[in-house]
Formats: sequence, structure tokens, C-alpha cells
Amino acid sequence: MYCEHYGIEWMPFENSPDPRFLYTSEDHREALAGIEYTVRMRKGVVLVSGEIGAGKTIITHVLKHRLEGKARTILVRQGHTSAVQFLRHVCMAMKLRVRPNADRGEMLNLIERSLVEHEARGVPVVLIIDEAQMMSKGVMHEIRMLSNIETATRKLIQIILLGQPDLRQKLLERELDPLRQRVALSHHLNALSLEGTKAYINHRLKVAANGKEHKAGFTPAALAALYRYTNGVPRLINFLADNCLLVGYVKTKHEITEAMVEHVTQNMMLEQPVHAATEGDDLERCKAA
Repeated sequence: MYCEHYGIEWMPFENSPDPRFLYTSEDHREALAGIEYTVRMRKGVVLVSGEIGAGKTIITHVLKHRLEGKARTILVRQGHTSAVQFLRHVCMAMKLRVRPNADRGEMLNLIERSLVEHEARGVPVVLIIDEAQMMSKGVMHEIRMLSNIETATRKLIQIILLGQPDLRQKLLERELDPLRQRVALSHHLNALSLEGTKAYINHRLKVAANGKEHKAGFTPAALAALYRYTNGVPRLINFLADNCLLVGYVKTKHEITEAMVEHVTQNMMLEQPVHAATEGDDLERCKAA
């Protein structure tokens, strides 16, 4: 809608996982490096946690892209309360033919045979489980059973658990000790810093311009306010920055000011994050820059 006004070709702050706009912070790069190492060395289970909007979906898309041609990635997104339902979804994702009334044992056997075949072809299998904090303890037990499928020298399936911080708390429960003990790598994704937020916004605007000079700009005070109200969470940054650009378009302005950010925030009723004040000194330096 406002692309022509700002001299850009694409909407820069959509929340869809468009690979053209991929921005990986140092935190994301560290997580990806650790996951790739764990997968390559066949170490088993990886845990990646983060608040809503912290970039766990980015991890999934980047990982699938990097593993393309090197491994078979299986993605299971839905939360499950039934172990049988979970195994059925894994079989479906692996394109295995399962009888409608197949029981748990039958599906585990199908999965194991498929993993052995993949190993014989030299193709590692990576199972990515999104929203893992929604899994029941019964499903967690099945994840542990899958992680036990191995040869004398290596795991036959690498499992990546993606979830909100609740997942970490769930794994601390005594009943889940056997699964927690199989986690070879654990990484928590933090929100972007003030500098990271500025870099993120500038990166997406640059990509949206597709190599041309764009007319969109955020003043240092606007960037400080935007960080203050989003606490560096990418999904909230997209939401707020997009609406700020819309306000600028309506006002026929190219520069986004602190007043515009305040206006959008008040109208959208975004709450100021409780941790924002910890960056107070940085925010003041940003405004003065």
C-alpha cells in the first residue's frame, strides 16, 4: 500500500517467514551453529527455546535450507496430547503408509525401518518438533523412544525441540528425566538488543528497496521508542514498524518520528515491556546520536 511512497518494492515488515528478509542475530547464528554441529555429529536431541516472536520459526526455515540435500528434515507443528496421534503425524510427515487402526508399536516399527533405510543410503533424518511445550508427558515419552533408535555407533534420528520457555520448565519434572538427559544441546533465544533492533529494521528496509535508495527512515528517538515498546521481539517490531510506516504514508512523511511511534503504540494499546528500563542508558545514547 505504501511501497511507492517510500520507494520500496516490497512490504518490509510482514510477519510471514519470507527468506528474502531473513535477519539472523548473533544469538540466532550461535543457535544454528550449535544445531548444525549436533546434527552433523549425530548427537541426538536439541532444545531451542524462546518467547513468542523471538525467531524460532526463522531457525526452522534456515535450518531446513542449510540441510537441503544433506539430510531429510521432517517438521511436525501441531501440539499433541496423544502418543498415538503424535506417532501418526510423524509417519505422515515421513510419508509412510500407516493402517488407519495401526497401534503405537506398529508405527514405531515403521519409523525404525524407514530410519534404517535412510541410514543405509547415507541420509540423516532430522525431526523438528515445533511448539513442543504443548506436548503431553506421554508424547515426551515417545520422543525419548524415538531418540533411542540407533546403531552401535550413531543415532538414526536427530530431534530438535522448539518451544516457549515453558518447555524448559516441563523438562525439569522428575518424570521427564530420561528425555532431559538425552538433550545434547540447549539454547535459549533472547530478544534483540537496542543495536540489534536498529540493525534489524535497517536490514529489512534495505531488502525491501531491492538494491535501490529508499526514502523510509526512523529517527534515533523513534528507534529508541520502538525498542522500548517491543523489547526487541521481532514479531512486535514488525507489527509496530509496519503501522508506523502506514502513519507516515497517511501524513505524506518519509521520516518516522518518536511522536509517530507513540501515536501508533497508544492506538494499538501495546504495553511497555517490563524489562525495557534496563536499557535506559542505551536508549538515551540512541536519542542523542
